[in-house]
Amino acid sequence: MNSALDWRNEQPLLPGLTNPRRLCCSAFAAGLALDPERPVSQWADEHRILSKTSSAEPGRWRTDRTPYLREIMDVLSPTDPTQNVVLQKGTQLGGTECGNNWVGAIIDQGLGPTMIVLPTSNAAKKSSRTRIGPMIQDTPSLREKVREAKSRDSGNTILLKEFDGGVLILAGANSATELKSSPVRNLFLDETEEYPADVDGQGDPEELAEKRTDTFARRKKFRCSTPTITGGRIDVAYKASDQRKFYVPCPHCAHEQVLRFEQLRHETRKVHEVTDIGTGEVRLVEPDAPGAVERDTGELLDVHYECEACKGRIDEHIKPELLAAGKWIATNPGPDRAAGFKINALYSPLGWFSWRQVVLKWLAAQRDPSGTKLKTFYNTILGEAYDEAGESLDPHFLKARVEPWRMGGIVPAKCLLLTAGVDIQHNRIEAYVWGWGRDLESWLIDRHVIFGSPALDTTWQAVEDLLAKGYAHAGGQSLRITAMAVDSSDGVTTHFVRVFARKWSHTRRVVAVKGQAVAGKAVIGRPSKQDVNHRGDIIKGGVEIWQYGSDTAKGALYARLKIEPPKVGESIDWAAVQAGGIPGYVHLPGGLPDEVFDQITAEKRVTRYLRGQPRIEWVLEKGRRNEALDCAGMADAAAEYAGRSRLNWDRLEQMVNPGQRDLLVEAGKAGAPPADAKPADGGDVETSAPPPPASQRTAIRPPRRGGFVKNW
Repeated sequence: MNSALDWRNEQPLLPGLTNPRRLCCSAFAAGLALDPERPVSQWADEHRILSKTSSAEPGRWRTDRTPYLREIMDVLSPTDPTQNVVLQKGTQLGGTECGNNWVGAIIDQGLGPTMIVLPTSNAAKKSSRTRIGPMIQDTPSLREKVREAKSRDSGNTILLKEFDGGVLILAGANSATELKSSPVRNLFLDETEEYPADVDGQGDPEELAEKRTDTFARRKKFRCSTPTITGGRIDVAYKASDQRKFYVPCPHCAHEQVLRFEQLRHETRKVHEVTDIGTGEVRLVEPDAPGAVERDTGELLDVHYECEACKGRIDEHIKPELLAAGKWIATNPGPDRAAGFKINALYSPLGWFSWRQVVLKWLAAQRDPSGTKLKTFYNTILGEAYDEAGESLDPHFLKARVEPWRMGGIVPAKCLLLTAGVDIQHNRIEAYVWGWGRDLESWLIDRHVIFGSPALDTTWQAVEDLLAKGYAHAGGQSLRITAMAVDSSDGVTTHFVRVFARKWSHTRRVVAVKGQAVAGKAVIGRPSKQDVNHRGDIIKGGVEIWQYGSDTAKGALYARLKIEPPKVGESIDWAAVQAGGIPGYVHLPGGLPDEVFDQITAEKRVTRYLRGQPRIEWVLEKGRRNEALDCAGMADAAAEYAGRSRLNWDRLEQMVNPGQRDLLVEAGKAGAPPADAKPADGGDVETSAPPPPASQRTAIRPPRRGGFVKNW
């Protein structure tokens, strides 16, 4: 038998053929070879080419452009002993490209089977077409390693790409089959916050994917995501890591610090105005002019960073020097902890996402009454998990905001749309009527508790009476309920809800809804057809069950209930509150029983763990009822169903209140009590505003459509 030296020089028996002994020994020697010592950042600088189709700066990759990514890529290198790497980030920072560089280095150096997991299978296909595919084609060293996709058996498909030394698999977190496809050495979990809690009833997708790496001793796992809520996947993973933060030195005092939004300073243009009492004309004047009032125009004049130590001014144009001198420091070191990195958009390289844009996003978030933009700002700009305001409320806090007008009386002038939420119990039906105005301002208008079994027609007749009821409006018109959402979640009473919804389906005023206790679901989603004929075909115009995001609606309501009323000194300005026009404010009338306040605040938002993973849930406190809260959420869903977010409010106001009147204010000026006021002895006054002429009455109804019977 030839020695180890002989086989290298041994000639093949036939010209043009590889010596089998040489081939076998070469493969054996390659298997014993150590992983290359070249770090991922070095590979990226030498080989990576950014594609024109997916990069704002196409061409050769330069780690010096994003110095904070160097250490992240280097701990992903095969020679680094770290097995778990976590990146919690804002947007416009290159986090995903950092992971793609790692994948490119794996393919080029043949570092074993690799899997990239995206939130869905469609997202995996899109990433393959727009990111991974162009990276392979535009980077010469990768193009040589991956076969060209010309046929099904080429080894290069959308979700599977073979290379010398391994295979790259792209999978969706919503498919257990894809996650369990084959063992892998390297695992890239991208945008983990969007993963489902359970996939195909087989458990957590992260756990299923991680099981694929168990047989590899030198495995690598990289989690990368923008955070969403406190207790989310990336938030929990980062808190369990060594929690590294990127410190940069002050150019004035050399103090090392983390860039924080709180230290970002901005100046806006302010003007001084005087309003002419006679004409109402507003004129710009000098600051010292008599009666001058300062107004902030919101126009940004200057943005800079202030050092937390010396208070020195740091302008953004020196950001490249700051980033080049920065370094990662672990704030929670410990054995066997993952390498965790967190970085916000203030570190975004010059020309990507500026400090000025950060401030503009912040100012826009402050003007959003729903709080949605503020949450987006925390997640995408600050890279922080958002702890939603209004997780719990005290009933006494709401009682202190009760207004002088009475429930069931005259509808306030700013209220232009009525919807209702109906909760079905086994022995009663509870209905709450809510009014809506501009900018999500809302009023609790009426409450009805209808005792009786949902199986009885007389019980539902009372609900029909509520739909037919006209509410006197402060402008002199009469309003009816535009849309009513009825809960169909209880399997025992679902049939009766469907019967009622089917009866009213031609009007489109009644919808059967089913709550979805899942974070992030839309307040009103897509409907599902329920009625079929004797042939099993869907009946057009039949009853539908609409999905609504109950958790989303509750979170939004709690956030709006936290909005403070206008004040004069330390006291509430009741005149301003009753006049309305406060974006997002929730108006609560007099005459509400204490149980309503207890029910609206009956749930609290908590974090629970399922198979080791956190889940945000709304939990009903023991011994309390929540009908008022559920009905408020369904009324919110009914408003979205009725087109609240798409309404032309100017036109609607002209229909409802063409004279721009407010009977409540007029009654107060005349010295007379409002039509729904209570006398001193506590008895109800049976008075009401005179009905408007028939020509002025306005009933806001959606268009009719074909009936149910015609489609049978």
